[in-house]
Amino acid sequence: MKTSYSQSKYRARRYRGERTLGGCLVYAGDDLLDKHLMVHTVSPGGFDWGPDASPERACQLAIALLASAFGVEVAIDDYHLFAENFVKRELSGTEWSIRLQDFRDLSFREQYLHRDYPENTAPQPDDVDIETIDLDSITYADELALVRRYDAVLWKKGNTRGNLHRLQEIRLGNRDPAAESLPEQWLSTHGRLTSAAAKRAIAEEFETMGEFAAWACYATTLRTVDHVGESTEERIRSLRSTLIRWFGGEEYIPRYDDEQEMLVSG
Repeated sequence: MKTSYSQSKYRARRYRGERTLGGCLVYAGDDLLDKHLMVHTVSPGGFDWGPDASPERACQLAIALLASAFGVEVAIDDYHLFAENFVKRELSGTEWSIRLQDFRDLSFREQYLHRDYPENTAPQPDDVDIETIDLDSITYADELALVRRYDAVLWKKGNTRGNLHRLQEIRLGNRDPAAESLPEQWLSTHGRLTSAAAKRAIAEEFETMGEFAAWACYATTLRTVDHVGESTEERIRSLRSTLIRWFGGEEYIPRYDDEQEMLVSG
């Protein structure tokens, strides 16, 4: 999943914790470890570890450690396992230290996977709705849930948050992909067409993405357009899933009327 989250700025060679009179401090290298509240918020107040730690504070530490070392998706999916079975069971005392290379070793994951674990409080795909959610205030857990719910119709090129905004605009009727122009560059970059003559002929034949998508998905044959032969037709037909993502759903692609040689709304 591509996001605007920068994992590298949080990663350090060593993580360590200190229990002090002022609270539980956790360091990533020489810097305090960020709570990663933008990934998923369980305990804004801070971290804790050991068997007496509150589940919420142990979970926030698990989120922060996993997100910085493994990435957002692992943190969201596994933090509840890691908090219960590693942060609370394996980290103890007033001080602890973990090297990144050891932390990322398979043996660490084996210590917290496949055990009893509390509920994962991160939002699930059924909990989110692209038409009602405020994309400007969501966490990365919300983002991951949205990506999983709309995986089949979400455009995948570029930044995920931007693609979610695009899908939301389409679903709310604020953007019409069918009215957008069809540039030859789109046929090269996303359509992977290599024939310059075919690309030029298609761009001249269809002015908009709606006209092109309707023809590509629903026309009985594509060889009525100049320079479109068998191999090019096969390549264009394979664009169906790509076009569905571009339009935010198949229902937004116009239908093609072969008999009248014109486009009609479905």
